[in-house]
Amino acid sequence: MVSFCKAALSVGVAAASLATTAQGFAPPVLSRRNLHIQHKLQAEHQRRAPSIVSLQEKKNKTGLEPNVSKNLLTETIAPFRGLRLFFYAAFASGAFVGGLITASGVAAALSGVRTDVDLNAEYLNLGIDFGAVLLFAVLAKFDLDKGEELKAQVEQKIENKKKQKKTTKAMREREKYFAELELDVRVSDDGETRRASVGTMQDKAKQHVILVAGPGRVIRDALRGAQLNKVNFAMTNILVVPYETGLDEADRASKPSGGGFGDRPSYERQPYVAEPVGAGWGTFVDAEISTAVEQAGETVKEQGIALVIANDGRVLKRGLGKVPWRQMVDELEEAVTGEKKETSVPFLEFLE
Repeated sequence: MVSFCKAALSVGVAAASLATTAQGFAPPVLSRRNLHIQHKLQAEHQRRAPSIVSLQEKKNKTGLEPNVSKNLLTETIAPFRGLRLFFYAAFASGAFVGGLITASGVAAALSGVRTDVDLNAEYLNLGIDFGAVLLFAVLAKFDLDKGEELKAQVEQKIENKKKQKKTTKAMREREKYFAELELDVRVSDDGETRRASVGTMQDKAKQHVILVAGPGRVIRDALRGAQLNKVNFAMTNILVVPYETGLDEADRASKPSGGGFGDRPSYERQPYVAEPVGAGWGTFVDAEISTAVEQAGETVKEQGIALVIANDGRVLKRGLGKVPWRQMVDELEEAVTGEKKETSVPFLEFLE
């Protein structure tokens, strides 16, 4: 009986030990509060993960963080600024230590501890030492200020470059859209017109396009100047497209028609003049003028703009002000033949 009790007791102890061991290896039981905290931490990690990945991708794209890249560019422009600051600090430290030593000698002489000190010479040395400290501090401050100005200029240049890239991309998209715009083109001497898209005229008829957009005065002056070069237009397959800004659809519809050209001045009835039709022209011209205003100011709206588009769809020139027809014709001939022609006519560009 005693043996049986001992055996039962041994089995109980072994079972308790096994249960304790199993509990040690079992995962902890989380309370409802702990589960809530764990879920909250997981959600926060998932929320931050995209920004961390984005930052890592941005860093890996250039190999450097943006601030490091700007600092390196600044150091490239002014490579000796750090060296100058080092020498300023070294010389100022030496002058300061020398000044302290000289000041201790003066103090000893004034207190009577030393009698072999020439106070006049020591005062001069004190002035030189601490004057040098002040000079180097001013030079360092001046150099640091110049460094901050240079950093600001570098940042502004980088921002302008990014903005320029966005502007150029938007302009390239507009150039694709330009081919879909429609024109009324004169096909006979009695004013008969045919409607076709710009892309069709460029591809099928091999026509270059010069778009002139601006107030009525600008359009009249441009067309009168173009009339003097009409022979060159005929020889180089150029269409001049005038678009008067500041008019709504009712004003455009009220213009004398007659096949699109009747009862109009002679410079508007020339065979090389094509009439823009459709609302898409307004959107295109407004976007071009907005880009020009960003780069050349509000005076663009009064000066007008001009675009030279080759028959392959490339925009060869964007300009503002008085239209230099001779130069435009020469550039189109150069684009077609590859032969460069020199011209002395000034032309203000608002985009390289």
